[in-house]
Amino acid sequence: MRPHILVIHRSRGPIAPYLETIDHAAHEVTYVCAAQVLHRIPQHAAAEVVVFDDAEPVDDAVRGLARRHGVPERIVAISETDLLQAAHLRSEFGIAGDPPAHALPFRDKLVMYERAAAAGVAVPAFTDAPDAAAISAFAGRSGFPVLVKPRLGLGSRDIVTLSGAADLADLPDLHREPFLVQRFCPDETGSIDGVWTGGELGPWRGSRYIHSCLDFATGENSWGAVEIDDPALDEQLASFASTVLTALSAGVPTVFHLELFLGPVGAPRLQLLEIAGRMPGAEATHLWREVHGYDLVGAALDIQMGRTPDTRPLRAGRVAGQLLVRPPVPPPCVVTATRLDVAPDHAPYRHTIPAVGEVITETAGYVGIGASFRFRADTSQAVAESIRHTLSGFRMDCATAEFERI
Repeated sequence: MRPHILVIHRSRGPIAPYLETIDHAAHEVTYVCAAQVLHRIPQHAAAEVVVFDDAEPVDDAVRGLARRHGVPERIVAISETDLLQAAHLRSEFGIAGDPPAHALPFRDKLVMYERAAAAGVAVPAFTDAPDAAAISAFAGRSGFPVLVKPRLGLGSRDIVTLSGAADLADLPDLHREPFLVQRFCPDETGSIDGVWTGGELGPWRGSRYIHSCLDFATGENSWGAVEIDDPALDEQLASFASTVLTALSAGVPTVFHLELFLGPVGAPRLQLLEIAGRMPGAEATHLWREVHGYDLVGAALDIQMGRTPDTRPLRAGRVAGQLLVRPPVPPPCVVTATRLDVAPDHAPYRHTIPAVGEVITETAGYVGIGASFRFRADTSQAVAESIRHTLSGFRMDCATAEFERI
């Protein structure tokens, strides 16, 4: 009987190269796949596919496949939603791969901040938030504003900003899931993305954000990122990322997406925002492949399969950037007109703009939320200029649509 490889897939991001990284002839490869992304897996090569609704847990489906095809040799899961559950299932079956102890600090923000702070990493003041009294007491010590966020939250969702004591009446249901409270930091934000070998940085890139992810999630209609080409700042970013990953990774390789507070331009004061043990979202993996010649998705799959990820240097000489633009009215909405008028010197090298008549239904995340643009140039300044020109030259008109989401 061929060794069993079980893949959990719910990612709506870049296409995962499952056929290239998992030998479907030598292995019995089964998939547990969200119905919305069934077209993103090689169904023709699978031994069996179990389809689930995106809101459902996957435990029972995995256990059923293990009964029918044998205990998996590997469980592969690249979506952040599944990393911790996949780790628990590996522990349950005694399967090699990321254990819960490795996955937890990359998912539970309280554990993440505690581990990082203990290692000397700068983190905005925080504490557990089991109830309103704990949040009120923390705000009394640190001052407003503060952020209340789910400890296992994703994509800046369900984060509440409290500007004063009166806002305590608008707290989410703290019994629904675990929360923490954190002091608000007004500094500019950015990210460090790349590969951690378990002991050192492999290929990586740092970026400065145009608007924060929280601003984008709560109403700002554009978000962007420009890779950093300042050697002095890059040196600080590499040291910062190494310290964080050493504290959290327990010597286990991972593809990572680290978000941080950068401080003002010219006077960096790096603080951890959060880190995820998975590839970055939005257009980042496309930029890595097209501009830097490196497949981050493939590296993530190699690690999940127990192989050493590619650590060769990135293709040199080009700086990448991206821009996402939400519709001007809240979804669901229908696109009524679009225009992109940008001089060739500042035009994105690739873009995806919803067609007239297309209905936009997504309200969160970074996929399917509107228009997206990719940039490359010789310097960070040139990329930032192109993003500014694209923002001023792009228009997307929309009208509110009556749309029942299936």
